[in-house]
Amino acid sequence: MATGKITKKSIDALEPSSASRLLWDTDLKGFGAKITPAGSISYVLQFRMGGREARTRRYTIGPHGSPWTPTTARAEAERLQLLIVDL
Repeated sequence: MATGKITKKSIDALEPSSASRLLWDTDLKGFGAKITPAGSISYVLQFRMGGREARTRRYTIGPHGSPWTPTTARAEAERLQLLIVDL
């Protein structure tokens, strides 16, 4: 699992491989970008509901492209994290 700031430049640099890969953002915990072997990129949010004992869940925010840019996907991930904390 690679880490780095998710920007337009880092998304454009992603290359497909034989397996799906994830790039995790260094600024926003749980926010990442997934690239499939076919080359499609989507933004994801990984979280736990119920603390460390709970299983990890992964929510797909949406595919890269209009309207999901790294900036809008990060804003949506922040919004979703606030909703998760309130549950």
